[in-house]
Amino acid sequence: MQPKKKIGLALGGGFLKGAAHIGVLKVLEREGFKPDIIAGTSAGSIVASLYAAGWPIKRIEKLARSLKVKDVYDTWPAVINLLAMTGDAVCDLLKLPWPGKVPLGIMKGRQLEKFLNQHIKDKEFKHLRMTLAITAVDINCGSKVIFLHKPLRAVGGPEEVYLYNIPVAKAVRASTSVPGIFEPETIEGYQLTDGGLREQVPAEVLHKLGADVILAVDVGYDGDSCTKVNGIIDLLLQTLDIIRHDSINRELTHYADLVLKPLLPNIGPLDFDRIPFAISQGEAATREMMPKIKEIFQG
Repeated sequence: MQPKKKIGLALGGGFLKGAAHIGVLKVLEREGFKPDIIAGTSAGSIVASLYAAGWPIKRIEKLARSLKVKDVYDTWPAVINLLAMTGDAVCDLLKLPWPGKVPLGIMKGRQLEKFLNQHIKDKEFKHLRMTLAITAVDINCGSKVIFLHKPLRAVGGPEEVYLYNIPVAKAVRASTSVPGIFEPETIEGYQLTDGGLREQVPAEVLHKLGADVILAVDVGYDGDSCTKVNGIIDLLLQTLDIIRHDSINRELTHYADLVLKPLLPNIGPLDFDRIPFAISQGEAATREMMPKIKEIFQG
């Protein structure tokens, strides 16, 4: 009898499109496939951490469907930050000093942090139901920062940093720090931003953690070759997607055995009413690929 394959699941970033990960997990569980190792970046780190903590899929889905703007976005503090950033930019043009600390994002991320602490609480990686990896990026040096429960036997090169014994909520807050939107999270001297800057779908770390087969879920894909931007946040996110498009494909071709790409058109960072649609699209993409999933996982 062949030993059971160790399944790794990589959940990528994509703001509210990340709700599609819930649909993917729903179908996988229904078909009897539960990952042994899970990795998440940005939005994917939220779903991955809740799942690794033992939350049932129905509970995660209920939470996602109840999300409101006020749950994750700062409001008036964001206006103040934006005014300060604008004032600093004008001073730079006029070669004048800005009389104060310059924010490094439109939002401080206080509401997001409150949300994460409320639901992930004080969980540590070592207390989770399965192995979890979360990725972020040190914006000062460009290093990929990976949060784990214990040291790896073989680590990467100088461009990779591994951090242990960090609260899960704090790691997720770092991974979700989209540049320009949320201020970076500082942990152990590293100024951390969205893990998607280096690896939009964290498949490589699953390989290093010993996964035999890796299923990657890319929720940055919307099925359209052109996407119209409607505001500064859309512009920032679209810019990031364009920059990292080629690197995503290279990484996934090398490390993932199968890539799911749910079709997620017209879901912006404020479209909370589209979360149910994103979940259903995750389900549809997984059902469609189930014959291939069975072939890879059971073959």
